[in-house]
Amino acid sequence: MSGIPPRNRMPSSTASTMDPMASSTESTFNTSPTVISGPSPKEPAFISSKWGIGWKTPAVMLASYVLAVGIAVGHLLFFQHIDGKEADGAHQIVSQSYVSTASNILANAFGYALRSALAIAFAQYLWRLFRVSALKVSTIEDLFLVRANPLLLLKGAVLRATPFLCSSVLLMWALQVAIGFPPGAITVVTRQKISYNITNIPSYNASFMGNGSGTDAETYALITLAPDTDTDAGFITGAFNEGKNGNLINRLARQVLISGEALPMTSPCGLNCSYMTVFEAPWFNCSNLSTTYAISSNLVPAASQIFISQWYSPSSSSMPLTHPGYNGTHTQALLNTSTLAIMSVNYTTDPILGPQLNSAVIRQDNLTCTPGRARYTINNTYENNVHSRKVVSAVPVDILTNLALRTHDNVVIVPGFNADHGTGYGTRPANWSAAALAYYRDNNMMAIFSSMASWLDGHFDAVLQGYGLPHVGNISTAPHWQDVVSTQYSGVSVSAGANGTIADSTRLNAIFGTFSASGVLTPQFSVSQEVLNDYMLNMTTSIMVAYGMWSTTANATISTPINVYSFSRPLMLLIPYFLSLALAVPFILMGALALVMNGVSAIDGGFMQTITTSTGSAVLDRAAAGGCLGGEESVPKELKDLKVRFGEFIGRQESGRIRRAGFGVETEVTALEKGALYGIARWI
Repeated sequence: MSGIPPRNRMPSSTASTMDPMASSTESTFNTSPTVISGPSPKEPAFISSKWGIGWKTPAVMLASYVLAVGIAVGHLLFFQHIDGKEADGAHQIVSQSYVSTASNILANAFGYALRSALAIAFAQYLWRLFRVSALKVSTIEDLFLVRANPLLLLKGAVLRATPFLCSSVLLMWALQVAIGFPPGAITVVTRQKISYNITNIPSYNASFMGNGSGTDAETYALITLAPDTDTDAGFITGAFNEGKNGNLINRLARQVLISGEALPMTSPCGLNCSYMTVFEAPWFNCSNLSTTYAISSNLVPAASQIFISQWYSPSSSSMPLTHPGYNGTHTQALLNTSTLAIMSVNYTTDPILGPQLNSAVIRQDNLTCTPGRARYTINNTYENNVHSRKVVSAVPVDILTNLALRTHDNVVIVPGFNADHGTGYGTRPANWSAAALAYYRDNNMMAIFSSMASWLDGHFDAVLQGYGLPHVGNISTAPHWQDVVSTQYSGVSVSAGANGTIADSTRLNAIFGTFSASGVLTPQFSVSQEVLNDYMLNMTTSIMVAYGMWSTTANATISTPINVYSFSRPLMLLIPYFLSLALAVPFILMGALALVMNGVSAIDGGFMQTITTSTGSAVLDRAAAGGCLGGEESVPKELKDLKVRFGEFIGRQESGRIRRAGFGVETEVTALEKGALYGIARWI
């Protein structure tokens, strides 16, 4: 066995004399000679590096990037899935705290995965840079530390050395900020959940009479139905204008006329809901005739009846047996109105009295209305329990039937209406004919007509401003009626506004509440079929509320406020994620290219890579010895300013053509030769 040359052998006695402080105990361990054996035949002659990029580094880099893409897509799909779903309550899809936590985890996982891919690419490109250019040791140190300390990017040497890698580091640090935005892309908002429910709703049914007995028919009638005690053949209806100041329906009519609105209706289906209802209600069928005429100053000044209303109910004593439009079948009830409107006015100037009325053109509108029925379709909506309605359609059905009977004592013949024994109402279903049913229905309709129209019956007197009267000062440019006299009701003159017609306090008085320059009230009446029928509808819906005797069912659409997830800010997720992924592509591609060009993979921050690449240069070894303690403060300036690069040492070919690679100064190294054998000979 070949041994070490004799000069390498050291006898134990010699070793002992070299250390006089050694104890006798220590010398016993050196009694036998130190023998270094030669290489074993099984050991290879060389310790050499292998060329090849392997699969781990590119696989991890690609897998990290693909993972980041998957996380971004998954986060997007997750938000899209819960978008519009309930955020709390019994039907919540997932707790808000879980959504927040999951979003933060996904965002941080995305950042970690993408930074990992960029870090691997960074290492490959950095080592490519070491091979092609000589850099100061201090600059190399900064490039290794720049990902942990972004302030190093402010150094000019670092930026000049590699702007590309500095951009990569900026992207890595920008990711820390970018991943804070995606969790904010989802918010919790309040929306209305729509559900449907069959609900009992108030209604009006003039034909409804319970079980059809006399007792139920009287209960659901709006005016008294008195049993005929003479013949026991039916009932006698009460007068339509009786009990005007004490009857509920008449008091309702006055309230609706003055307020211009129906009684408030409480929601039958919750705070926010809507439903459609269909019912028949009173309806005026009107015709209008307008005439225009002039008045001049030579006429004797007199008050004009600028509003006249005459209501003829079926029981009115002044009602003629027939009137124009009556055909013997329909009702004779009638509402006639007449209003005066100023079309134009001319003044002359008196040298003493000033402006004086010369002439005026007046239009007279005559409206004739017959009571009838119409089928209303109404959409009722409640928002925070505030009711609003929209008339979808109002289709006239027919004029009311003739209620002025020609039977004995005006008896409506209904066998079984009276009690079987004694007096009073029957309790079993009576024998109602079609005519009697129509009478009962229209009798209830007429009660509503009469209650409304009777409050408008009468007239309102006024004079034209300035007509026939001395007037000093400026005259209003808008001519108007001046309320200076009285109203009349039933032929009895009373003071204005004290009693009688209340038309001046309703919407029929178009500018009620405005005043002339002289401070007096200036009424201006305007009556139309639309306004009258709107009053009738308000009255009918008020009866629904006040009486509460009729109901029906409707499919109510109920809106319930719920908290739901809203993917309302998708850009907060899309821009940070996919912009980051797009910006990372060139850095990863350059890292992959550097990996291929290097021929070997670079370890990111490994100790083995440091020691295997930094031994071999005598210049570097001497300069580094001054800072062997490792601290920043102990590193000598000579080492910091030393320019080195990674390459093949010149003239360091070992036996067997094996070469040595590592960091060295430019006079020590040259470019690596891809595929060459690099390492060290063991024993050749």
